[in-house]
Amino acid sequence: MYHIVDRSDERIGGHSCSTQEAAPALNADEDTDFVLQMQQNRSSFPQEARGTFAVLVTLLMATSILPAFKGHMLVPLFSLGVMALLVWALESHQKTAPYSERLELTDGELRYVDSAGRTFAMPSYWVRLETVKRTPVDVRLALRSRDRRFEFGSSLNLEERLAIRPVIEHALATAKGL
Repeated sequence: MYHIVDRSDERIGGHSCSTQEAAPALNADEDTDFVLQMQQNRSSFPQEARGTFAVLVTLLMATSILPAFKGHMLVPLFSLGVMALLVWALESHQKTAPYSERLELTDGELRYVDSAGRTFAMPSYWVRLETVKRTPVDVRLALRSRDRRFEFGSSLNLEERLAIRPVIEHALATAKGL
């Protein structure tokens, strides 16, 4: 999911658009011209799915009891351990925040910040957008300056990466005055 924030029609782009769901409102600084917020799209695990999952675990445990009647006592214990591990993994995954990235274009500077806290800043005049196509389904976006290069957009799927490419190119060209 991505969300583009522009503050006025005089600024770069002059519009706000998003795909899938609208991202939460961003607190754009007063000197920020263009903000692209990218976030990993996760499906939720609703209560109905939890009930279905509980029924499935119960059925699997019931079928694992049958070998115990033949003297294989470790099979139900192993099944119980595997199910507990699976439930723990799903719960811990749901509690973690989704991976997010933020690309800001300010007066003369392009800044990238990800959810791990890594920050890259470079002069926007020298920045070029590169598209690396390894295979038809593996397209990566990279920003290159004179001495630095970094990939971004890993939180987006293929269609979203291809959709934001022209938007970023337009924003960079506008920032350069082209």
